[in-house]
Amino acid sequence: MRISANQLTALRIILLPLPLFLIYGGAASRVTALVILTILGLTDYLDGLLARKYGVTSLGRLLDPIADKIFVAVTLVPLLDLQILPMWIVWPIFFREFLVTEIRRFMTPGSKGLRVTELAKIKTTLQMIGVGLILLTNTFPDKVVTIAFLSGLFLATLFLAVALYSKNGALTSRVKSALFLEILGLFIALILPARQVELAYGLIVLAVTLLSGAQYVLACLPGVMKRGAGAILELVLALFTPLFTLAILPFSAGKAHLLVVLILALEFAAQGIDMWAVQEGKFDLSRYKTRAVAPFLLMVFTAIMVSEAGIVAATTSYLILCSTISILYLAVDVWVHRELFKQGKFFP
Repeated sequence: MRISANQLTALRIILLPLPLFLIYGGAASRVTALVILTILGLTDYLDGLLARKYGVTSLGRLLDPIADKIFVAVTLVPLLDLQILPMWIVWPIFFREFLVTEIRRFMTPGSKGLRVTELAKIKTTLQMIGVGLILLTNTFPDKVVTIAFLSGLFLATLFLAVALYSKNGALTSRVKSALFLEILGLFIALILPARQVELAYGLIVLAVTLLSGAQYVLACLPGVMKRGAGAILELVLALFTPLFTLAILPFSAGKAHLLVVLILALEFAAQGIDMWAVQEGKFDLSRYKTRAVAPFLLMVFTAIMVSEAGIVAATTSYLILCSTISILYLAVDVWVHRELFKQGKFFP
């Protein structure tokens, strides 16, 4: 029996927790994490090939972006927790990821939504490579490994560009973007100290991420605005849970980053299912979640803070409660929309 694109994507999601734990180890552990992340990144390309060959399914359109977003959570949260990247770089990246899906969900029920833009596809690849380069530079601050990797990547892309130009007489925008970004990355690695290289790479990832999100926001936000203040408030509440969770990570104690990654991953998954349901004209469970869960969690957090238990106690209680609610909501969400999953063609 052949492996389907959906099965490969599901495997990527299942294996993503492995590098999360390895990133916190020494050099050998981090290199292992980078190898695993590279392999998982290649599966993103392979399941795309399988989908184009055997056909894209509605389940595939759900799983693939969820896998990409969980990849971001699993890699960026540790970089934030280890203070390799600052909050002002990481938080806006997650803001874009959650905002774009939410405003697309607000489109007319039954609509298939917007097509994924070319810049969004470049963004996904850049996030994967950018995180790897940041971790590589932090692990080997002499930058020799980073420069060697980028040089090899540039040469491989250059050979590919020459072959494509010889065959087609032109280059795709994706190949041009890859060449430009690789040259830029090499230039940065050669002239800046390691710490500044990490920040520069983070800024590039942030800039491309926000630019790709702006395309969707400009297309969809006017439709949300026309629906009035209630729709805007609902959008804000929908974003509150994951973004507030990330914001309080620096005030948390112990292994709080694991709960933060879990909550973000669960929220990405639930958000994807809810958008899928809306696009298929099915019941939108998320409207009840946004109107009840976000205010309840904020009330609990505020109550603990007012009781003078302290910020650490408040964040710990919030994260435990939030993760429990996120697990329960995702389980209910899958059960309510189980007919969609049955039609998803997980098996070829």
